[in-house]
Amino acid sequence: MKLFDTIAAIATPQGYGGVAIIRISGENSQEIADRIVRTKINKKLNALESHKLTLSDIYRLDGALVDEALVSVMRAPHSYTGETVVEINCHGGFMSARQILEELIKAGARLAEAGEFTRRAFINGKTDLAKAEAVNDIINANSKFGLKNAAETHSGKLSEKVNAIRDKAVEFAAHISAAVDFPEEIEAVDNDFLIEGIDEIDKSLSDMISGYEKGKMLRDGIHTAIVGRPNVGKSSVLNALAGEDRAIVTDIPGTTRDIVEEYISLGGISLRLVDTAGIRESSDKVEQIGIERAKENIKQADLCLFVVDASEEITEEDVEIAKSLDNKKVILLLNKQDKGEGFDRGALEKLGIAPEDTVLTSTPEMGEATGIDDLEKLISKKFIEGQISSDEVYISSERQKEALLRAKNALDKMRACLDSGMPADLVYVDLEDVISALGEVTGETVQEEIIDTVFSKFCVGK
Repeated sequence: MKLFDTIAAIATPQGYGGVAIIRISGENSQEIADRIVRTKINKKLNALESHKLTLSDIYRLDGALVDEALVSVMRAPHSYTGETVVEINCHGGFMSARQILEELIKAGARLAEAGEFTRRAFINGKTDLAKAEAVNDIINANSKFGLKNAAETHSGKLSEKVNAIRDKAVEFAAHISAAVDFPEEIEAVDNDFLIEGIDEIDKSLSDMISGYEKGKMLRDGIHTAIVGRPNVGKSSVLNALAGEDRAIVTDIPGTTRDIVEEYISLGGISLRLVDTAGIRESSDKVEQIGIERAKENIKQADLCLFVVDASEEITEEDVEIAKSLDNKKVILLLNKQDKGEGFDRGALEKLGIAPEDTVLTSTPEMGEATGIDDLEKLISKKFIEGQISSDEVYISSERQKEALLRAKNALDKMRACLDSGMPADLVYVDLEDVISALGEVTGETVQEEIIDTVFSKFCVGK
């Protein structure tokens, strides 16, 4: 285990609450904590039983009482970081935890950097990089399926899949190397055998890569842009889905000029709803900025809810917006049904959206919204039912995806070499690239700057 200096941080959200936890980790964690902790049983921290809470008083270095707390010592290597860790569970609030942290810094600890506790856990072999990334995903999970996927990854399920593929590649490398080094004792590697193995690994990689979009969706939610021309009821749709008034609703076109976001849970998955500015020609500079942002959200969206005013004729603006939604998943909302239909049903063909992707809605300012249940069922059908497997674990980070793609590209080079008639031993370098790329997913072969990037996304205290 590598020895580090001693770090400290508040590990719980700052603010009013029942309990706040200050975490100390490092070579001198017990000695530093001892300077402000006085246990009720009159024992020093190094005399306490590991992993057991002890009622204590916490003092400032000048002798003033700060709080009463439960203190625990988790001795190396049986702790989160692999180092000796001390945790002080004090009363929640702004002042108590902050003052205890300040006294620990004065006593010799250093304020932890973002993700530094988990980084030490990774360096000390308590976790791998895929599991470490999952810690952040668990913290930020906003849906049932998102939490489940993060928890499965943290348990090691994803790493097991990657390591199984890597072990296969290592087995090939060992076979090739042995055949080259001991030609009299080991039979030369047959190209057909290698091609078969390459295809097997390639399929496993392709399956994992193809699950990235689902994993990203589970982590971040379905990016859902609510689009349409002004005053068709986009903001009312967002409010109806959210179950509260999040966006301003008026009968004045162009009211929404900035992006309004709301997260809702739907069937175990999160929807990141984005209410955008009405798309139209406008000379108003502020409104133009809102329209450009709306168009950018359309490009990024996983799903577009295209809202049309069903009480009016289909307009050329509606048709132009529909054209901008090509190659996107779209659900057409024929809104304001409470005002009666004012358009020719045949005109819907101009929008190019299938009838099965159309929902009739009504979202009046006063009264109950209708059609929202049908909309939720359709979204669930498109993204959840038969799409998300409860037995599968999906990659969810761009870093993991890029590493798997590099491994796949190296396999393609191997296949091309063998197809051109080159001897098997010449593909050894590409096979090493496969092994190295797969090692990046779990952190076995990862570079320092990648580690820095991963842990910079964590909060301080984790």
